[in-house]
Amino acid sequence: MKKQSSMLIVILFLVGFLCGCINPQTTEYFNKVIAADEFTVLNVSIIKGGLEIHAWNNDTIQLNAIKKSAFGQNELDKVEINIEKKGNDIEIEAIYTGDKFTPPSVDMNIKVPPYITVDTVTTSNGAIQISGVKGDLIATSSNGAIIIDNVDGYISALTSNGRIEVTGSTGIKNLQSSNLGIIAEIYDFKDNISITTSNGGISVYFNPLLHADVEMKTSNGQISFHDIALNMSMDDQKHKIGSIGNGGNIILIQTSNGNIQINKLYN
Repeated sequence: MKKQSSMLIVILFLVGFLCGCINPQTTEYFNKVIAADEFTVLNVSIIKGGLEIHAWNNDTIQLNAIKKSAFGQNELDKVEINIEKKGNDIEIEAIYTGDKFTPPSVDMNIKVPPYITVDTVTTSNGAIQISGVKGDLIATSSNGAIIIDNVDGYISALTSNGRIEVTGSTGIKNLQSSNLGIIAEIYDFKDNISITTSNGGISVYFNPLLHADVEMKTSNGQISFHDIALNMSMDDQKHKIGSIGNGGNIILIQTSNGNIQINKLYN
């Protein structure tokens, strides 16, 4: 019994060490005002943490970040937030120069003038929220939700583990989640696009004025239509193909485990 108790203490210590529960969290704030104009193109990349970008009525970019570490100030000092200007491009990057398996996190809140272009937004582990900006945006997270609203541009979103919601934006490119559901409003699209998840339901809202061929597949779920009719060329329970308007480029909607709902988008 004593040997088992000792082993349990060792295991609890290791778990606490790995998750950072033994040391108190160290926090550091970073704030920066960045000049911008109508030609500015913004790219943001962080190692780990949540990332929010919202438009505001100002002519500058306001960057507010919180660095957090469970391993003390020494580890926090290994996180660098770099801002680099290359012509019209502004690159904001948070990098970790240490070697711990669990690096510090950086939560960023960025406010931007509505007239600059937001190009790429990436976090290795955390949620992304973006609203009110412009640009053909590419948002990528290794582990976290991606929520995008009211963007003047065509949206691509990829997450390994999290839901995706794209609403009120000009159009859609490709949306992909490995786990959890997708909600997408499609006002417009270019070329062939795909909306896929490995595990979760998909709800798509179509502009009824679109011309598109739509293919829908689910391995374990139902496909249903609400207030919108497609001209069906294949109507199996788990696999349907139809067209909106005169047809056109292909929209593939696919989930391995979940329902697919096709809805009319009301303006």
